[in-house]
Amino acid sequence: MDFQKYFPVWDKLTAAQQERLKNAVTPFEGKKGTILHNGDIDCIGLLLIKSGQLRVFVLSDEGREITLYRLFDMDICLFSASCVMPNIQFNIVVEAEKDTEMWIIPPCLYKELMQQAKNNEEKLRKENQLESILESIRLKQKDLAKLQVQSSLVDSN
Repeated sequence: MDFQKYFPVWDKLTAAQQERLKNAVTPFEGKKGTILHNGDIDCIGLLLIKSGQLRVFVLSDEGREITLYRLFDMDICLFSASCVMPNIQFNIVVEAEKDTEMWIIPPCLYKELMQQAKNNEEKLRKENQLESILESIRLKQKDLAKLQVQSSLVDSN
Protein backbone atom coordinates (compact mmCIF):
# COMPACT_ATOMS: atom_id res chain seq x y z
CA MET A 1 0.00 0.00 0.00
CA ASP A 2 1.43 3.38 -1.02
CA PHE A 3 -0.71 5.14 1.56
CA GLN A 4 2.10 5.40 4.14
CA LYS A 5 4.31 7.40 1.74
CA TYR A 6 1.52 9.91 1.19
CA PHE A 7 0.43 10.35 4.82
CA PRO A 8 2.80 12.94 6.35
CA VAL A 9 2.45 11.93 10.00
CA TRP A 10 2.68 8.17 9.46
CA ASP A 11 5.99 7.87 11.34
CA LYS A 12 4.55 9.77 14.32
CA LEU A 13 1.77 7.23 14.82
CA THR A 14 2.07 4.28 17.16
CA ALA A 15 2.13 0.78 15.66
CA ALA A 16 -1.46 0.26 16.86
CA GLN A 17 -2.60 3.52 15.23
CA GLN A 18 -0.83 2.60 12.00
CA GLU A 19 -2.56 -0.78 11.97
CA ARG A 20 -5.99 0.77 12.59
CA LEU A 21 -5.38 3.26 9.82
CA LYS A 22 -4.24 0.57 7.37
CA ASN A 23 -7.40 -1.42 8.07
CA ALA A 24 -9.75 1.58 7.86
CA VAL A 25 -8.45 3.60 4.92
CA THR A 26 -10.41 3.16 1.69
CA PRO A 27 -9.03 3.72 -1.80
CA PHE A 28 -11.42 5.75 -3.94
CA GLU A 29 -11.55 7.11 -7.49
CA GLY A 30 -13.48 10.30 -8.07
CA LYS A 31 -14.35 11.02 -11.69
CA LYS A 32 -14.09 14.56 -13.02
CA GLY A 33 -17.12 16.58 -11.90
CA THR A 34 -18.00 14.34 -8.94
CA ILE A 35 -19.02 16.18 -5.78
CA LEU A 36 -17.13 14.41 -3.00
CA HIS A 37 -18.28 16.54 -0.08
CA ASN A 38 -21.25 18.87 0.08
CA GLY A 39 -21.19 21.05 3.19
CA ASP A 40 -22.99 19.73 6.23
CA ILE A 41 -25.04 17.33 4.09
CA ASP A 42 -22.32 14.68 4.37
CA CYS A 43 -19.04 13.92 6.07
CA ILE A 44 -16.95 11.68 3.84
CA GLY A 45 -13.80 11.81 5.96
CA LEU A 46 -10.24 12.96 5.43
CA LEU A 47 -9.18 12.82 1.77
CA LEU A 48 -5.57 12.06 0.91
CA ILE A 49 -4.89 12.74 -2.76
CA LYS A 50 -2.78 10.19 -4.62
CA SER A 51 -3.18 11.77 -8.06
CA GLY A 52 -5.54 14.17 -9.74
CA GLN A 53 -7.02 17.48 -8.66
CA LEU A 54 -9.80 18.58 -6.34
CA ARG A 55 -11.39 22.00 -6.07
CA VAL A 56 -12.71 23.32 -2.78
CA PHE A 57 -15.31 26.07 -2.98
CA VAL A 58 -18.18 27.79 -1.20
CA LEU A 59 -21.44 29.01 -2.62
CA SER A 60 -22.22 32.70 -2.27
CA ASP A 61 -25.68 33.89 -1.21
CA GLU A 62 -26.34 34.51 -4.90
CA GLY A 63 -25.39 30.91 -5.75
CA ARG A 64 -22.02 31.70 -7.32
CA GLU A 65 -19.15 29.28 -6.73
CA ILE A 66 -16.16 30.88 -5.02
CA THR A 67 -13.03 28.72 -5.29
CA LEU A 68 -11.04 28.68 -2.04
CA TYR A 69 -8.20 26.42 -3.10
CA ARG A 70 -7.23 23.37 -5.12
CA LEU A 71 -5.69 20.11 -3.94
CA PHE A 72 -3.08 18.15 -5.88
CA ASP A 73 -1.00 14.99 -5.49
CA MET A 74 -0.09 14.26 -1.86
CA ASP A 75 -2.39 16.99 -0.50
CA ILE A 76 -4.87 16.36 2.30
CA CYS A 77 -8.41 17.71 2.41
CA LEU A 78 -9.28 18.32 6.07
CA PHE A 79 -12.57 20.08 5.48
CA SER A 80 -14.15 16.97 3.98
CA ALA A 81 -14.13 15.75 7.61
CA SER A 82 -15.55 19.01 8.96
CA CYS A 83 -18.20 17.12 10.94
CA VAL A 84 -15.50 16.28 13.52
CA MET A 85 -14.38 19.93 13.75
CA PRO A 86 -16.97 21.69 15.90
CA ASN A 87 -15.69 25.22 15.22
CA ILE A 88 -16.18 25.16 11.44
CA GLN A 89 -18.81 27.79 10.70
CA PHE A 90 -19.08 27.48 6.92
CA ASN A 91 -20.05 24.86 4.37
CA ILE A 92 -17.59 23.91 1.67
CA VAL A 93 -17.99 21.77 -1.41
CA VAL A 94 -15.23 19.47 -2.67
CA GLU A 95 -15.36 18.54 -6.34
CA ALA A 96 -13.06 16.38 -8.46
CA GLU A 97 -11.76 18.82 -11.06
CA LYS A 98 -9.89 15.97 -12.78
CA ASP A 99 -10.17 12.21 -12.39
CA THR A 100 -8.66 11.75 -8.94
CA GLU A 101 -7.30 8.76 -7.05
CA MET A 102 -7.38 9.17 -3.28
CA TRP A 103 -7.67 7.43 0.03
CA ILE A 104 -10.45 8.17 2.47
CA ILE A 105 -9.82 8.10 6.22
CA PRO A 106 -13.15 7.67 8.04
CA PRO A 107 -14.12 10.72 10.10
CA CYS A 108 -14.56 8.72 13.31
CA LEU A 109 -10.99 7.38 13.05
CA TYR A 110 -9.62 10.81 12.19
CA LYS A 111 -11.38 12.25 15.26
CA GLU A 112 -10.01 9.46 17.44
CA LEU A 113 -6.44 10.02 16.19
CA MET A 114 -6.78 13.78 16.77
CA GLN A 115 -8.02 13.17 20.33
CA GLN A 116 -5.17 10.74 21.03
CA ALA A 117 -2.65 13.28 19.70
CA LYS A 118 -4.20 15.97 21.91
CA ASN A 119 -4.03 13.66 24.94
CA ASN A 120 -0.41 12.76 24.15
CA GLU A 121 0.46 16.44 23.78
CA GLU A 122 -1.20 17.23 27.13
CA LYS A 123 0.63 14.34 28.78
CA LEU A 124 3.96 15.54 27.34
CA ARG A 125 3.24 19.10 28.51
CA LYS A 126 2.54 17.84 32.04
CA GLU A 127 5.69 15.68 32.00
CA ASN A 128 7.73 18.72 30.92
CA GLN A 129 6.18 20.79 33.72
CA LEU A 130 7.02 18.06 36.21
CA GLU A 131 10.61 17.86 34.95
CA SER A 132 10.90 21.64 35.28
CA ILE A 133 9.59 21.53 38.85
CA LEU A 134 11.97 18.69 39.76
CA GLU A 135 14.91 20.60 38.25
CA SER A 136 13.95 23.66 40.33
CA ILE A 137 13.88 21.48 43.45
CA ARG A 138 17.31 20.02 42.59
CA LEU A 139 18.75 23.52 42.14
CA LYS A 140 17.24 24.70 45.43
CA GLN A 141 18.68 21.63 47.17
CA LYS A 142 22.14 22.45 45.76
CA ASP A 143 21.80 26.07 46.94
CA LEU A 144 20.71 24.86 50.37
CA ALA A 145 23.67 22.46 50.54
CA LYS A 146 26.06 25.31 49.64
CA LEU A 147 24.53 27.49 52.35
CA GLN A 148 24.89 24.70 54.89
CA VAL A 149 28.55 24.25 53.95
CA GLN A 150 29.15 28.00 54.18
CA SER A 151 27.31 28.14 57.50
CA SER A 152 29.37 25.29 58.96
CA LEU A 153 32.59 27.00 57.75
CA VAL A 154 31.56 30.25 59.46
CA ASP A 155 30.64 28.34 62.65
CA SER A 156 33.99 26.53 62.75
CA ASN A 157 35.93 29.84 62.52
